[in-house]
Amino acid sequence: MKRLAALIIMLLFLSSAVPVSAYDVSSKVSVTISPNSELLSVVYYLAFGRNDIFVIDREDYLSDVDSYFGPYRNHPVVKMLRENLENATTIPDRDMRLYYLEAYLLTCTEPPELEPLVLVNDEWFFRFLSALRDFAEKTDFMEFYKTSQRYYQEDLNTYITALELLPPDEFMGQYVSISNVRFEFLHPYLVAIHGHSFNPIINGTQIYGAGGMIPLVRRDPQRTEWTYKTARDTMFGLPLNRDYIKNKRLDELIYLGFVYHELGHDITTKELNWNYDLTYDLRYLEDTIEGDMPYLATYDIHFWWDTMMVYEGFADGWMDFSLKSVDPAYLELAMWMQRAWGEFWIEDMVEIYEKYTLISVQEGKPLGDYVVDMMSELKEKVSPEKAGELYQKRVPVTPLRALDRGAVARKVIVVYGTQNPDPSGTEYDRETAEIVANYLETFYSQWPDGVEVIIKADVNVTDEELKENLILIGGPLANKIVAELQDDFPLRFVKYGDEWVLERSEHWNWEIASFILQENDAYPVLEGWNANYLNASVIMAIRNPLNPENYIVWIAGADRYGTRLYKNPTYYLSSYEIFNGKEIEMGFYVQPLASS
Repeated sequence: MKRLAALIIMLLFLSSAVPVSAYDVSSKVSVTISPNSELLSVVYYLAFGRNDIFVIDREDYLSDVDSYFGPYRNHPVVKMLRENLENATTIPDRDMRLYYLEAYLLTCTEPPELEPLVLVNDEWFFRFLSALRDFAEKTDFMEFYKTSQRYYQEDLNTYITALELLPPDEFMGQYVSISNVRFEFLHPYLVAIHGHSFNPIINGTQIYGAGGMIPLVRRDPQRTEWTYKTARDTMFGLPLNRDYIKNKRLDELIYLGFVYHELGHDITTKELNWNYDLTYDLRYLEDTIEGDMPYLATYDIHFWWDTMMVYEGFADGWMDFSLKSVDPAYLELAMWMQRAWGEFWIEDMVEIYEKYTLISVQEGKPLGDYVVDMMSELKEKVSPEKAGELYQKRVPVTPLRALDRGAVARKVIVVYGTQNPDPSGTEYDRETAEIVANYLETFYSQWPDGVEVIIKADVNVTDEELKENLILIGGPLANKIVAELQDDFPLRFVKYGDEWVLERSEHWNWEIASFILQENDAYPVLEGWNANYLNASVIMAIRNPLNPENYIVWIAGADRYGTRLYKNPTYYLSSYEIFNGKEIEMGFYVQPLASS
C-alpha cells in the first residue's frame, strides 16, 4: 500500500481544472458527472462489456454508448486498459487500479486536451493518457458527454439535494478557513469507481471534495432502489439480494455520509501524513480488528496499508459528527454499521470531534491543527491494554463476522431442512443451500488457506458438526435444527392460524438496538422495532450456543421463496435484517465471549 500512501500525500498538492459542466450548489460548492471519469468509464465498458461487475446497468444509456462508441472497440486505449486491469490478481486489486487511474485523471484538464497539471511518476499512465487523448479526439467524446446530460440528471438531483441538506461551505466554514477554498464533487456514471477524497490546489485555491462514487457494498450495503441500481460488489463480484425500499431522503443521507467521510479525509490527512510516525502508535486498533476478522483485512483494501484504519476512523468520525445535526437516527444506524466493520473506537472518535471542534472555534484555529492532540486523546480513551476488551463489548455479531470465523476455521456447513411436509419445499430449500454454498465458495476464493463449504441435510448433521460454523436454511417447520435451537435466537417464526409470523423471542436476553427503514421520506429511519412481521424474510447471526467461538447464520422466510431472498449472506453489517417488501428492520447486539 505504499503507492496508496504516496497518492494520498500527492493529492494534497495537486492542481486541476473546474469542470465546465459542474452544477453550482452555491458559489463555493459544485457537483458534476465528471467528463474525465466518464471518459475512463466508457473505455472501461468497451474493454469489458456490460456484464462486468464494475459496469452499472444504465439501460438506454448503455445502448447509446454502444451505438456511439461501438466502432472504436479496438482502439489502442481499450486494449491498454484491458491488459492493465486483467493483470490484477483479484477484484479488489482491479478496484484499486481503477481508483488510481481516475484519481490521476481528475488532475488533468477536461477532454480532449487532458493536460496533466501535476507530475505523476508513472510511465504507463502517460502512455495511456496519450492514447486516451487520441480516443477522445477521434470520437468527439465531449459531444457525446454534452448530449447525455439528461441521463446524468437523476443522480445529480440526488447529489444536489443531499448537499443542500448540509451545505459543506456553511458547515465546514465553522471549523476550517474557507476564504480560499472551493468544494467540488466529481463522479462517474457508468462504472463503479471506488470513492475517494479529492483535494487539489487550483491556481492557489484549495479544493475539498470527492471523486468516485458510492456505495461500497461491503462498507455501506445498498438499502434503497437507487443504491441497489448503482451498487456493485467490487470485492467478489457477487450478485446482491433484492432487499431494498424506495426512499429519496435515505438516498440523500447515504450520499451525504459518503461526502462528509471524504471531507473528513480532506481536513485531517495532511496532518496525519506529516505525523505519520505517530499513526503507528495507534496501529493496535487495526491489529485488533485483524485479530478477529483476518479475512476482512485480506480482501478489503482499507486494511492493506498498515495504519489506514486510523485515517478511516478520522474520516468516519467527522462524517458522524457532521450528520448528527441532520438525522440522529440515521447517524446511530451508521455508527452501528461502522462498529460492525470493526471500528470499535468510533464513539470515542465522535466525542473527540465534539471536544476539538469547540476548541477550534474558541481559539480561532483550523480543526486540522488539533489532529496530533486528537490522536493522543484517542490512545488514552482506547488504550492498547483496553482495546481487545472494548472490541468484544462494542462490535456486534454479524453475518460478516461469522463468515470471517468460517475462514479461520476453514470450514462452513450449510444445512437445509428435510422436515417440510411438502417434498417440493425440501427440494427447493436444498437448491437454495446449493446457491448459498456456491456464493460462499466465491466469497472464500481470496483466503489463501482455503475453506471447505459443505452442504448437509439437517438429519445428517452430527453432534460434533453442530458445534461448527453453520448456515441454517429454512424455518422451524422445514429445518429440525432451527426448531431445536430457535429458543436461542433473538427472532423466531411462530404459526398463527395459516400464517407464519416472525416475532421476537421471549428467551433472548441480549440488548438489541433496532432501526426500521421505511418508505417515508420525512422519517426514513426510525429507532425501535416491530413486534412481529407477516410475509417476512430474515438473515441473522449469533454465536453458536454449543460452541461460542463459532457462529450460526440463519436464513429463513415465511415461505420457501422468502428464504431464498437472502441467498447471498456475505455482506451484512447488522446482527439481523428483516425484510417484508415495504420495510427493513436492522438489529444489532453484542455477544462477548465469556473469557473477555
